[in-house]
Amino acid sequence: MRRWIAVLGTIAAAACIPACGTEDPAPDVVVEISNVQFSPMDVTTSRGGTVEWRFDDGGLLHHVESPGLFDSGITGDGTYRHTFTDPGVYEYTCSVHPYMTGIITVL
Repeated sequence: MRRWIAVLGTIAAAACIPACGTEDPAPDVVVEISNVQFSPMDVTTSRGGTVEWRFDDGGLLHHVESPGLFDSGITGDGTYRHTFTDPGVYEYTCSVHPYMTGIITVL
């Protein structure tokens, strides 16, 4: 019986980890997606920096991607984050609205 209690306690503790106040650290850069555009379009962060895209366009679907590097999937709300490990200049688009483009410079 004690063994089952220990197992259940371990499961409960594991389930609590994401829901018990452990939040991701604040992103280094935030890009708002609204009015069918990225704002700001061009951002700079340092190596290891995290960019967060916030989908706030009234439920309109968007898809933030840089092929082979990151892909938010198609969504109309919420956020998407990517951490950049290598310096460089990265272009990205919304595949749903190809005229929506942006650039991330990683120092």
